[in-house]
Amino acid sequence: MIGFSFRQLEYFVAAAEHGSISAAARARHVSQPSVSLAISQLEDTLGERLFRRQVSRGLELTPAGQRLLGRARDILNLAAAMIEESGVGQTLRGQLTLVCFQDLGPYFAPRLLAGFRAQHPEVLVTLFETDLAGVHRTLSAGKAELALTYELGLDPAAERQVLAQLPPYALLSAGHPLAAEEDVSLFDLARECLILEDIAQTREYFLSLFWSYDLHPMAQQYTQTFEMQRGLVAHGYGVALSCTRPAGDQSYDGTPIVCRPLREALKPQRVVLAQSSAMRPSQLAEAFMQWAACQTCP
Repeated sequence: MIGFSFRQLEYFVAAAEHGSISAAARARHVSQPSVSLAISQLEDTLGERLFRRQVSRGLELTPAGQRLLGRARDILNLAAAMIEESGVGQTLRGQLTLVCFQDLGPYFAPRLLAGFRAQHPEVLVTLFETDLAGVHRTLSAGKAELALTYELGLDPAAERQVLAQLPPYALLSAGHPLAAEEDVSLFDLARECLILEDIAQTREYFLSLFWSYDLHPMAQQYTQTFEMQRGLVAHGYGVALSCTRPAGDQSYDGTPIVCRPLREALKPQRVVLAQSSAMRPSQLAEAFMQWAACQTCP
């Protein structure tokens, strides 16, 4: 007779989500040996390896691990639901994993997470931040139940809730000649040094706005972060495009940034909360989706 514990499944799911034993142990506030032992026992019970252990890349799910991940979440969610229905617990509880696009996360996630926790204090949300490509990989592999991201490149099969629509706009230094205009054209921006975040899909999206008008920016400077991009713009190093607009038009050092709408009619990017199509939505994921749908995001 095959037997395993809920704790073994919980630690397995945590290791799959975090990609390492040490990160899973920190997230569950237990020792690394406890997580390692639970996974080893689970592998012995099932007679299959669940992870490939690679020094440079951490834990990677095997095909057997991929199959088990969705089932393990179903079992854990079913157990939580049974506790709720039995009256042992009067509030929603359990583990929920959310992956965020790194530029959107600080703008939307804190507000949603704080409000949701006020309503459901027994739910623990594990939060990951990565680039757009990483968001899509994490969601499609079932390593996260929900994603806060732009709709750009999202799996068409993924259920989603639209939170906002953000049109692209131009960022300029306060002393730039174009800053005096009410709006600016891509034709003018193409003559400037364009500062781009050097991350997959984001880079291609903003360049594609120029390409759609057969424009090719004369010079390009790449950065790794949104904050560095804004700082370079503020100090006159170049211009940039973005959809996300934090409150306060200034760089980290307080230098002003001028934001102007684009003259061309461009489709806004939709900010969505999306469910993974690799698994059935849990009660927690559905509750978070419903909560987000009721909120007014910036």
